[in-house]
Formats: sequence, structure tokens, C-alpha cells
Amino acid sequence: MIYLDNAATSFPKAPGTAAAVSRFLNEVGANSGRSSHPQARESSSIIFNCREILADFFGNLNSDRIVFTSNATESLNIAIQGMVREGATVLTSSIEHNSVMRPLRFLEQTRGIKILKFSADRFGFPDLKDFQDKLKVKPDFLVFSAASNVTGVIVPFEEMSLAATGAGIPVCVDGAQLAGSRKINLTETGIDLFAFPGHKGLLGPTGTGGLYIGEKADPAPLFFGGTGSRSSEELQPSFMPDKYESGTPNIAGIAGLLESVGYINKIGIDKITERENMLSGLLIEGLKGIDDMDIFSPLDEHDHTAVVSINSSRMSISDLTLHLDRKEIAVRMGLHCAPAAHRTLGTFEAGGTVRLSPGYFTTEQEIEETLNIIREIL
Repeated sequence: MIYLDNAATSFPKAPGTAAAVSRFLNEVGANSGRSSHPQARESSSIIFNCREILADFFGNLNSDRIVFTSNATESLNIAIQGMVREGATVLTSSIEHNSVMRPLRFLEQTRGIKILKFSADRFGFPDLKDFQDKLKVKPDFLVFSAASNVTGVIVPFEEMSLAATGAGIPVCVDGAQLAGSRKINLTETGIDLFAFPGHKGLLGPTGTGGLYIGEKADPAPLFFGGTGSRSSEELQPSFMPDKYESGTPNIAGIAGLLESVGYINKIGIDKITERENMLSGLLIEGLKGIDDMDIFSPLDEHDHTAVVSINSSRMSISDLTLHLDRKEIAVRMGLHCAPAAHRTLGTFEAGGTVRLSPGYFTTEQEIEETLNIIREIL
């Protein structure tokens, strides 16, 4: 199989990740923070060390401000539902994933919030003038993706975040498609909340993720319960990170995430970025030579991740995907949980696009073979 679905979840995982998960399950196994025996202490150490490595990875942050979640979707729900008050105005983009839009639509129905959207071009790059104009409305909250999961376009999220925080507007950034693919220093961006998954660019297990909560942000917890701390009290702890980490965490997954982030640090994030740029460049250049091919990831116009969306007037996206699947090439077709993005791109009525997303472990030979098969199919 040629695996080109890394935008959904990376595969294969970083070397040592599966072994770290297995070791925890077979040799450690205990909960953290609840007991004093050696296995419990080791579980607590795994969580602490992973929190530390992530804090360093995202710009030498205070590790207590990193909250573990099951994925970026949970992180975004904590940020959005915990920060947006009744009747608030929220600014977002026209290319957002449903992990942003569905919480916002829920609050629109239940808290009467108003949703404003700044526009983007057909590749998902934001109209910065429209963005600045909408900032002047003084929205109560800004939430947007650092990179599109449909086109891979990276938006100038640092510049946009600084503009918003300079105007006193809290900022939440969805880093699902960027964490692990680009160097990110959250201390230089003004971002108040940053959601990230462990299973995509960080090369870790599914069911892992996190939310960075800056010093100025104080979202209400999404749920409540046992934390292993302040057990004599029936009120939720108010201190970080316990305030947001009720119940038994996915320690096996966190053990794997600790290993995978360590691997990225060993390789170097710049090397990963360089390789993914090279692979997506090969893919786009090859696709440009195929007749009747529409490509939604312009390498020569905007910086973008290794995500390439296509469709062709010769064949439906479902038929193209079926033929690719029969040739054992793993891609994803459809709306990619981002109908707003496809309405912006003009691909909604066609059912979306076929998305090809190579990763660090994809080879040049696999890209060439994929291009040859697409030519043959079409």
C-alpha cells in the first residue's frame, strides 16, 4: 500500500512509538497521581515528561499550561465552549473544519452568539483586508485554523494572532494540520489557546492531543471529576492542568506521544518540513502535467503543508478514489469534515475533492508510482 492519508492520521508512526505504548500496557499499566507505588510513580513521570517535551517543542512554554486531551477536537471544544459567553460575537474564517464550526453553531443555537467570517480565495488563503476590517467590529473571540486540511495552505497565523491580541481579542488557533510539520513558537504569536492532535504531524498514537492555554485565557472546564488532587473537596480544582484533566488519561497513548515527539526532535523539525515540501512539490508538478486536472494546492503561490486536493472533469471523485483504492493507494475523498472550505473552493456541489497527503516516511518512488497510476486511470 502507498499511504497518502497523513492529513487524517500519520502512518507509519515514529519508530519506537508502538513499543512505548506496548511497554506501558505490559510493564507499567497503573494510573497516575492516584497511588504511591512504583508503577503509579512511573505513570506520573511519563505524563510529566511528555508535558515537558511538548512545552519545549512549542516554544519553551510553562508545561503546566499544556492540557492533555483525546484529540484536537476535544481541545477546540474546551477552548470555544469554555471561552465564548452568551451573546458574544465570534470571528472565524470561511475555510474552517467542523471541529471549529460545529461548536460555534451549537453556541449559536444555545447561547445566541453571532458568527462572523472573513473571506478566503479559492486556495483557502485569507483576505487579510477583510480580516482587518472585521477585527474593527471588535469581536469577542477569534478562532481559525493555522493550515487548511483541504488545500494545505498555511495562513499567516502569527501576524493575524498578534493583530487580534493587540486589539484585546482572545485568539484560539486550530493547529491540527501544522503541529509537527512546521516549527511553531507560541511565545512569539500572541496566541491564547492552541489546539493540537498527537496522531497527525506529531507521529503519535490516535486518541492523544493537547491544548495550550495561555496565561491570559481561563476557559471553563468542559467536564468535571476526579483528578487525583484535592480529593477532600467536591469542587473542581482551579489550578492548571488539573482543572481540565478529570478522569484517567490515555497514559499508554501519552507514552507513545512522548516517544514520537522525541523522534521529531532527534530528526529536526526543519528536516521534516524540507522533506514534506519536496514530496508535495513532486506531487503537484506531476499533477500539473495531467490534462483536465484541477489542483487546489498551489506550490508557487502560497506556503502550504503536504496536503494536495484534486478533482478532474474526466471522472467523479468517488470513481477516481475507487480506482486508486484498487491499486492500493490510500487517499481520502469527500468534504473532509470541512463543508465551509469546499463552499469557498467551489467544490461543494461536486462532493468535495480527492485529497492526497504524503508524510515524512513517504518516498519519492511512491509519489512517482501514484502519478503514473493517476495518469493511467484518467
